Amino acid sequence: MKRWQKVLLGTAGVLGACAWLWWQDEPLAPQAQAWLEPPAESADSAAYYQLLGLDAPAGQDPQVVGRQRVQAHRQWRAEHGPYEQMVSAGGERIELPGKELCALGEAGCLEQLGQDRAALAELLNRNGELLQRYERLLALNDYRTLSQPSVDEPLANFTTLDRANRLRGAQVLALAMEGRGDEALAILQQDVRQLRAWLAQADNLILKMMLVNQLGRDLDTIAVLQRAGLVSAPAVQVLLSEAERSLKAPMQREFALVGSGLLTLVDSPETAAAPKWRLLLMYKPHMTVNDMLPDYQRVAANSRLDTAAFARAVQLPSRSERSIWRGMRNPVGAILGGIAMPDFNKYLARLHDLDAKLALFNALGQAVPSAGNPYRSGQQASWNAQRQAYCFSGPLPDEQGLRCLPWAPPPLQ
Repeated sequence: MKRWQKVLLGTAGVLGACAWLWWQDEPLAPQAQAWLEPPAESADSAAYYQLLGLDAPAGQDPQVVGRQRVQAHRQWRAEHGPYEQMVSAGGERIELPGKELCALGEAGCLEQLGQDRAALAELLNRNGELLQRYERLLALNDYRTLSQPSVDEPLANFTTLDRANRLRGAQVLALAMEGRGDEALAILQQDVRQLRAWLAQADNLILKMMLVNQLGRDLDTIAVLQRAGLVSAPAVQVLLSEAERSLKAPMQREFALVGSGLLTLVDSPETAAAPKWRLLLMYKPHMTVNDMLPDYQRVAANSRLDTAAFARAVQLPSRSERSIWRGMRNPVGAILGGIAMPDFNKYLARLHDLDAKLALFNALGQAVPSAGNPYRSGQQASWNAQRQAYCFSGPLPDEQGLRCLPWAPPPLQ
């Protein structure tokens, strides 16, 4: 065989090997496979059913309705293909209080709700069943999401949970205005303890953030009532524990939800119009999922950082660097992975912002809070006239005022 023929054959062999490598996907990494595994079957969770059925029609048991919704979803999944999605049925729901129910931590809310005691009593009476459901919910301590991560899994109506928490604020205001401030404070402090227990157990990102908001709202309520002289000084609150801050379980659910969708994309009806070989040439499902895993793991690891360390970590890139070679072999996967992975730093920040609120809370009673900023050692809070609160600065925006606590205006100089 002539030399040029050998060179030609060798070149063809190399090109063929490169083409074969280009075409091939890679095995799923063991850690990715572990994070994709559905959670182990567990005993029933009364807290899960209660939350899922919190918006059940008046007169019905939320536990029963919650179980029915889970069973209906499981039956649907057993009878339909993996690419068919169950559409949630509408139907009757418990009536919720409207815009008249403000949060006590908002500027002017105490005056708005307290100016008409008869209207406040009527509001509480009309929504008494929802408030009772909320009390039973918080008293449960066995929360665990029982559904598998999927785009059509049954979800709680978090608007109902939000309104119930606002009702709690209205309830304790009514008690405090009747001269029962000790009882009102005891109820709120119990709520805080129970909400923190839920925060440590929450394995769903939306629920975790809702609990952060509700904890912040309860702390604001105590601060407003204390400022008005309606309750005495509250007990000191410890900063969030590692379990309360942890996003490991929520990140595993988020990864499983997104990853399972990416793994089945090639065979889904959405891509049926494109030839499968052409799609696999540009998209490697396993490679895409493997490349996403470190970003989710980093979020879970960063949720264990203290506030000062998080403030430093948030300045670093939130996405892992991808090699040029992997990007060339998997261009569609690189794009989809980037779209599917939001910036979770804003969720991490809310947990640390809540820690900042707790630091301010423990300074209640002072004319000006002397607490130091957990984000920036030695820095104190500044007065925010719009919120009528003292606020700490932080590395990310705080539209919800989680780094703030209602306070009396600073003394005139």
